[in-house]
Amino acid sequence: MGGLLLLAAAEIKANNGSIEPVAQLLDVKLAIEPFEQAPLGSIQKARLEQNEFVLSHLDDGRLEVMARLRLKNRWYVLSGIFEAFQTAHVRGAAMLIRKLIIREPRSLPNLIDEYAHRYALPLRVLDSEDSLNFNKDLSAMEAPNYYATYDIQGSAGRFYTYIPEIERVVELGPVVFRQGLSLSSILVVILLAILLTGFAVYWLVYRFEVNLQRLERATTRIASGHLSSRVKVESQDAFGRLGDAFNRMANQIQRLMGVQKEMIRAVSHELRTPVARMRFGVQMLEDTTEDAYTQKQLHEMDQDLQELDELVDEILTYARLEEGGPILEFKPANMLDLVDQVVEETRRRTNKVDVQWHSNTVNEADIFSEVEYRYMHRAIQNLVGNACRYANTKVHIEYVYENGQCRIDVEDDGPGIPEKDWKRVFSPFTRLDDSRTRSSGGYGLGLSIVRRIIFWHGGEASVGASRWQGAKMSLVWPQTHHSHD
Repeated sequence: MGGLLLLAAAEIKANNGSIEPVAQLLDVKLAIEPFEQAPLGSIQKARLEQNEFVLSHLDDGRLEVMARLRLKNRWYVLSGIFEAFQTAHVRGAAMLIRKLIIREPRSLPNLIDEYAHRYALPLRVLDSEDSLNFNKDLSAMEAPNYYATYDIQGSAGRFYTYIPEIERVVELGPVVFRQGLSLSSILVVILLAILLTGFAVYWLVYRFEVNLQRLERATTRIASGHLSSRVKVESQDAFGRLGDAFNRMANQIQRLMGVQKEMIRAVSHELRTPVARMRFGVQMLEDTTEDAYTQKQLHEMDQDLQELDELVDEILTYARLEEGGPILEFKPANMLDLVDQVVEETRRRTNKVDVQWHSNTVNEADIFSEVEYRYMHRAIQNLVGNACRYANTKVHIEYVYENGQCRIDVEDDGPGIPEKDWKRVFSPFTRLDDSRTRSSGGYGLGLSIVRRIIFWHGGEASVGASRWQGAKMSLVWPQTHHSHD
């Protein structure tokens, strides 16, 4: 940039101090002021007095270049502000060199030598042999136009311009561009930045995933009934605060569930004793009286107390299943034998409806399933008993195995269940309409117990319409049991 400013100084001197044409030619902001008035340090003044140029880096990253210039017997300081190396600088330099050669008719070698060595401007005139490479392009290279070559890193270049007045090609360069990093260095920096960013993102995602998995495991265990599960809190960031809030919520849920279970147990157990005493008293009275009306009333009272005792038993069973984690012993069981046993027991208790069962599953490996026999028997029995209670003439049970899943369907030809009630039919103490009242039996807990039993088997219970427009209850569970832990 210093040699470029010295070329500009020579042209300004030839123009009697006019700097605007040169500033436009180079696309550089130029300024000129008397030497004695310029704000210069002693070292800067000394260098300028020795006809050298001075470089200064400004705070905004631009480069200020100063040179001394004599106009009309007075010394001036010419300064230019360069932001970055531009093609306008090369075009301007080519035109200034052309004007310099035209303006100074002294021998070309002396002129080039003065600017190349004294002013540190890398100039040389190509000999005839080197110029042959450009013969085809001379018309396109006439100053201010030029031909450029760059090194492999793009950090330096050589510029060739044709001066028609001397019929020679002049080389300007090598010119080192004012850039912080070479192309390879920039690529290395970009690669390092990508790697560091990748590691940072991976670490953040990894921490997020680990914390999310902890929260998911704790949530799953609590949903499975393990109310003592908690999230391990190791930090006070957003996930740490979320873990604290989750643990406080789990503590509150566990406390409320504990209070509820203790109350149910206490009430249920406390009811058993007076119910037993009342039944004993009623049966004694029934044995000591011969009045038919009195015996009828006592018999109905005994039935009511029997229902109350059964209700207490249902409540205790439901409470045990809702506790989360009842002690269940899963063993392979023959599902066809289990269904047949339930059907035979039901037939002995009622002759109101025709109870039949069917299965197309004959492969021995498919008829066995890992279940808790006692509870699965209770679930199927509840479904069949519920179907018999509302059926008109028939109940049909079917066992199906498909793709590792076992299914039992219980259908009846009763009034059925409206589709709008399918989602709440398994809720405790639910009675849907007048046809399902106490006169038909049941307490609204049987299907809730079924749902909890099949839940602990890893399956689900559902309701739909039967082929006879009645209700169809279905249990689906995996053939092989997997723990909820």
